[in-house]
Parts: sequence; C-alpha cells; structure tokens
Amino acid sequence: MDLRTKAEYKHIENANLHNYESSMNWDNLKILLEISRAGSLTAAAHRLGMDQSTVGRRLNALESDVGSVLFVRSKAGFVATESGHIAVARAQEMEKTSLRLDDELSGPKAGATGLVRLNGNAWTLQRLAETALPTLLQANPDLDVHLESTPPPAPVRGDATVSLWFEVQPVTTEFAVELGKVPYAVYQSAIIPPKPHDWVQFLDERADRPQIAKSALRQMNDEDRTCVTATDASILLSAVRNGIGKGLLPVCIAHAASGLARTNPGPPEIERPLFMHLNPDTVEYKRIQTTMSWLRKSFNEIFRDP
Repeated sequence: MDLRTKAEYKHIENANLHNYESSMNWDNLKILLEISRAGSLTAAAHRLGMDQSTVGRRLNALESDVGSVLFVRSKAGFVATESGHIAVARAQEMEKTSLRLDDELSGPKAGATGLVRLNGNAWTLQRLAETALPTLLQANPDLDVHLESTPPPAPVRGDATVSLWFEVQPVTTEFAVELGKVPYAVYQSAIIPPKPHDWVQFLDERADRPQIAKSALRQMNDEDRTCVTATDASILLSAVRNGIGKGLLPVCIAHAASGLARTNPGPPEIERPLFMHLNPDTVEYKRIQTTMSWLRKSFNEIFRDP
C-alpha cells in the first residue's frame, strides 16, 4: 500500500518537472506549447509544419522525460493535466524571455523579426496580401507572417498573433481594439440580371451577433428572399456576379471586380467596424507593435479606398 503523503507526491512531481526543464530544448518547447494552444495533435502539427505522427512521438518522449502525463486525450481534444499546466506555464515564461531578448538584440532602429500570425476571414487576409503586405515585408525583411483563415471565435494564441474580426466578442483573455470601419454597398450582376427578389447574404460568424445579416435584411422588401448564404465575402461576390441575386458586399473588393454594379448611387449602405483582437501578454512585442502600426497606416488602402 502506498502511504506517501500529498506533499511527498508534489515534491516528486516538482523534481520530475525540474529534470524536464533541464533537458528541454526549443523544439520541445514548441511541441508542448502548440499542443496546449491548438488542442489537438493535428492542429499543432499544422501550425508547426510537422507530421502528426512526429508530434505524437515527441509528446510521448516529453511525458517520458517528465515522468507524468501532460495531456489527457479526450473527444474534445488534448486537455492539460496538473503537471501539464505547470510545464506549459514554465515553457511560456521561457518563450516570453526568448521573444523579449530578440527584441532587445534587434536594436531600436532594426525592423521587427520573428513570427507574426494574422487571423481573420479569408477575404480580409486576401486584401492584405493584395495591397499592403509587401510594404510590411519590405520594411521588415526578417519578419515571418503567417496568414491563417480560421472561423471565429478563435482565441488569440499565446504567441504573437493579431486577429481581425467584425463584431465578434473576444474570448479568453484577449481584448479588442477598433481598427476602422469598412464600407458595404448593395451590388448586382452587370452581366446577368438577377431575379428582382433574389438575394445572397452573409451567414454570420456568430449566430448570436448577426449584425451584417440584419443590415442585409433592412435592404430587402417583404417579398424578397435569400437564395445563397456564405461566411466569406469573395464567395458572395462570385454569386452576385453570376446573377444569383443582389448582395451587400465590401466596397473595397466589389468596386474593382468586373461584372458588378451598384444598385443605388450615393454613400455605402453601411459601415462595418473591424477590430484587432490582441493578447495582453504579447501586445508589447516589437513584431506586434510593428504589425499594428502597419495595419493602422494601411487601413484606408486595404479596406476603404476602392
């Protein structure tokens, strides 16, 4: 019968974690952190650019080194155990120290360095790539930008991440800062006239906050009907251009698209606020501050100027 006390078990656990820390390298840290952030081997492997089986083997090796189970495998994903929470917290501290050191060594006049993840709807990320992203990379040649289209509410990860969302409330510990307002107007096909009462519209990212859907409904009459819904503006643009129906679209992408025409002259029907979701633990990093400054300076070019 095992008569060891809880304090003795805790001492053994801490000793195991100490031994683990002394043998950790940065690759092991990335495995540990990405599994905790992604919640699954598949997602962690994707973010790391590794094979899922390799990530699984590395996790097994980590748990063998620790002498404790770090994650409980469940249908909902990988959930950190008590030992896992301790190991992740210590790994995060080491990650923050490493990132601060990068900023300090880069010097005040040098460009931002390292990885920045930009999350958002696919069409917003496409606008970044088509317009102002080259300017950011030319000014910061050592910056590595990952554009990741993920459905919200995706929490901002512990690494350097800026998420761009409309009307979606922040989750976990991040906060939101308004970046600017994106104009939307009603368009129809200039080539294939749609049926007079047919519309396409957004299927909102969050069903409990359907602002864009409500805005579209205000443009519709009682006899009008919705034929197609989609979460991405570029998909709706294609539907409108092919005569499926009228649609409320971002002016920045619809104005330059061939085969579309405004249904009404004058100012856009609505202006939709776009927010930056930020992690308070990483917002002061040079790479995040540089990305935020670039987004603010380039906002009109990206999202407002047709």
